[in-house]
Amino acid sequence: MDTYVLCLDIGTTNIKGFLFNKNGDIFAQARRKPAYILEERGQVEQDPKEIWDMSKQVLEEVLESNNLSAKDIEAIGISTQRASFLFWDKKSKEIYSNIITWQDKRSAAYANKITNSFFFKFLRGLSKFLYLITRKKRMLSASMLRFNTDFTSLRTGFFLENNPELKEKIKDPNTSIVWGTVDTWILWNLTEGKVHATDYSNVSSTGMLAPFTLKWNAISLKAFNIPEHILPEIRETRGDFGTTKLFGGGEIPITSIIADQQSSLFANLSDMKCTIGTGSFIDLRTGEEPYVSKRVLYPLIAWRINEKTEYLLEGVSHNSGNIIDYIQNELNLINDPAESEKMALSINDTNGVYFLPTFTSGLSFPYWSRTRGNIFGISLDTKKEHIVRAALEGICFRIKDILEGIVEDTKIDVKKIMVDGGVSQNKFVLQFLSDILGMEVEHSANPETTALGAAFMAGLAVGFWKSEEELLQLRRVDKIYKPQMTEEERKKKYSCWKDIISRSLRYENF
Repeated sequence: MDTYVLCLDIGTTNIKGFLFNKNGDIFAQARRKPAYILEERGQVEQDPKEIWDMSKQVLEEVLESNNLSAKDIEAIGISTQRASFLFWDKKSKEIYSNIITWQDKRSAAYANKITNSFFFKFLRGLSKFLYLITRKKRMLSASMLRFNTDFTSLRTGFFLENNPELKEKIKDPNTSIVWGTVDTWILWNLTEGKVHATDYSNVSSTGMLAPFTLKWNAISLKAFNIPEHILPEIRETRGDFGTTKLFGGGEIPITSIIADQQSSLFANLSDMKCTIGTGSFIDLRTGEEPYVSKRVLYPLIAWRINEKTEYLLEGVSHNSGNIIDYIQNELNLINDPAESEKMALSINDTNGVYFLPTFTSGLSFPYWSRTRGNIFGISLDTKKEHIVRAALEGICFRIKDILEGIVEDTKIDVKKIMVDGGVSQNKFVLQFLSDILGMEVEHSANPETTALGAAFMAGLAVGFWKSEEELLQLRRVDKIYKPQMTEEERKKKYSCWKDIISRSLRYENF
């Protein structure tokens, strides 16, 4: 009798349930689309009950629609959006907050206040001095510490400042109120309140874990008034997360929890990958030692297995797929995202037009600027096709900025990059990315690599798959894109792009 690995993949825009077979193929799937709560500027929240209800629904659907029971499922793997959090009471089940997502920007002014406080200025200065003496990476990391809304710790502190009653309640060491990321909330519900835990990949993305000691960061917790007794237990990425009795009339072991980008990296079984979805996430495995970029990229944990920790560096461009949505919904230049590929391929170039893809998030690594997005080079000869193509090229230029910055800082040589995510279905994007990077781009044949990575992790834990070597045999590449652009043309285009960046940086304070 065939058995399967069940996977729950909770993204920001979709909640998906999957069954994977022994060949790593999707046997069945279901999905739901949760709503956003956007009542004020900068607010991006989700309803915890809806997230749990939809998670339960997709798991039930893939089992019941295929007449499967618990005995047909070897294990469950869970992958979730990172850095989103909530508060709830594990005894009364009262929910004290919505899920404050990683996209929420309301704490921006608070971030500046904390970053420029005397304590953190002193900490950065002292750490810089100690780094010059000791050359320890830990000191280098602390010397660059500047908070922004990406930090879950900061957004948690901001939430508590604006909810003083909750802030007071959680001071009690005996409180039943707890804090958790999305994976923690889902796990707690799956185990019917028995397990309050997370894994290292998720917690390393919150800014609340010290990556060098693998313990809760006491400085961050104190700065944001977060008591350690409300936090979840941290477990290895692959292992025992309890069991669930909610599906299929029996017990199913939960054997992996992993953050979405780390899960995609594991599924690709490569040293570097780029996921192009709502944003672009460029991840490079750096080995068993945490690496610190001198241009303010902090080490993240890829996963921790059998007391062995794998680290990565990650650069993020917050605007990619949402740029395509923008040119469709606001500029009305295309009728659907797929049309952007046809329009870009219908012309030979952008006719001198450049599109800087950023909204309120500004430009991240390596520029760290709050500049606005821009469209340059428009003339009376500019057609909508030129703007659409420029937008797609802009997504690729930003990936090149980040990839080259990471490689320059780490000195780790990269020969090729694996690419996945919704925007990676656009063939023009993949070819131009290969051209502008000057390297091979491998496109994954699996459209759901985030779910696949979680399934691989869970399946390995129970022997469904025996080793990573076996998984390599299941790895499928849709197509390898090779550079077709000359080195001279590549340098010329990128030089123009860098000039566009320098001009755009002047708009930071407008």
